[in-house]
Amino acid sequence: MEQSTGDKMKYSGYGNLEYLGKLKNSKSTGIASSRLGVGFECLDREMWDINQAWPVLEDLGVKWARVQSGWAKTEKKAGVYDFTWLDLIVDKLLKKGVQPWLSISYGNPVYTENVNTSPAGISPNYQGCNEFGVGFPPIHTPEERQGWQNYVRALVKHFRNRVTHYEVWNEPDLLSFWKCQPKAADYVDLVRLTAGPLREEQPDAKLIGGAIAWGMTAWSLKYLEDCMKAGLHELIDIITYHGYKSIPERHSTQEIAAFRHLLEKYKPSLEYWQGEAGVQSFVPEKARGVGALSTMKFSEDIQARMLLRRTLLELHNGCSMSSYFHMADFAHYAAFKETFHYGLVRLKDGSPKPSYYALQTLCTLLCDPMEPANGRTAAHMSVLDDTADPRATKATTWHANFIRGNVPVHAWWIPESLENDPVVRQAEMMFWMDNDLCLENPVLIEPVSQEVYAVKYDFDKRTCGETWMDPDPNAEGIRHFKPLPFSTDPLIITDRSIVKIN
Repeated sequence: MEQSTGDKMKYSGYGNLEYLGKLKNSKSTGIASSRLGVGFECLDREMWDINQAWPVLEDLGVKWARVQSGWAKTEKKAGVYDFTWLDLIVDKLLKKGVQPWLSISYGNPVYTENVNTSPAGISPNYQGCNEFGVGFPPIHTPEERQGWQNYVRALVKHFRNRVTHYEVWNEPDLLSFWKCQPKAADYVDLVRLTAGPLREEQPDAKLIGGAIAWGMTAWSLKYLEDCMKAGLHELIDIITYHGYKSIPERHSTQEIAAFRHLLEKYKPSLEYWQGEAGVQSFVPEKARGVGALSTMKFSEDIQARMLLRRTLLELHNGCSMSSYFHMADFAHYAAFKETFHYGLVRLKDGSPKPSYYALQTLCTLLCDPMEPANGRTAAHMSVLDDTADPRATKATTWHANFIRGNVPVHAWWIPESLENDPVVRQAEMMFWMDNDLCLENPVLIEPVSQEVYAVKYDFDKRTCGETWMDPDPNAEGIRHFKPLPFSTDPLIITDRSIVKIN
């Protein structure tokens, strides 16, 4: 779904920016591959209306969708599997150009008794298996373990020609989803139970582990380390984590370094995905404190800001896939009868929110062949009203740099709280890049409005950084953009050659 091609022209007051029109976006069916995905979770519990997703999904441009497999919904009688409901979802996603990846979950009351006493070895908080088995891993009795393995075998055998990636459980480090006190060794036990039948039925499938709720925080890193010590790395191909943060950039440089250190230590070839992250655009009063980041200030603009900064950050840090939670708002969340508003489309009428257009822009600009720049580009940005010395600028800038083919795609923003109203300031940017890259006709894209502007620039031909130095007319120089808008909302510069305009 495209936005209206009105003449809003948000940055028309900048003399070096020429409005060209609205970005023409790519459909999922027209994109060969991408690192961007969206959440289709909770359909096993019918928490949202999937019919709100179908009209706008293909235009969104994502290539991945996380779907929970719903053991309890599929096997209501021991040994009898009805995948009809899941077939409809998987087939429709594939038709829309989106590859489903299945999160195998949760437990099943057919095998886990509905009791109010604590089975041996299980926390006293245990209150018996619920209707959908949420939070009850099938690892405690021979019947549970065999039932799980039989289900995994049936699931993989049924979908092996359509699904390539399978994840084991959801957020096993969170008591809500692992009632019997989360322990890394127990989770690895479940992954091992899963790996056997999965590898036998689909040897080339990718097995995903982790789904860690607390992202890359210190306690999550310890949980991950304990998982590795128990042998998780020997069983899986990909590790997933969930990246909920009120300030996406907070602690990110040290956390990603520690996370990569663990992967390098135990299995350097292990890919990592960001499997779930989002924020609500509206939180009903009764729902405050229920769900991730639900005590934050909320608005549709904050949601779009979070999506952009979170996704750009993850991809810049080398994430092989980043999934936004969620495709649509929830009519209810489990037994908690209140609406949830993490979705890209509105509960009321299924219309796209600003976050939808933000992700759509990223899907169009960052589809493959795309990779983090990894030092092949660099930018220095300074606020014009701060100081004449660019080294003394008082604003912190965050940058995310990518290469698509031979074209830089460069994003920048101020890494302040998502809740702060953006104050647009003027800045200048000095941009260096490898000689084999192309940025001859730069354009600026505002991701939410999808406005595209041609950007004028000159070459700074000083042979050193002293501001009083005369330029050397024979020097190659670096690109100098002045002025550029600058706020807590990301903006993107790339070359006109990879941008289509309506």
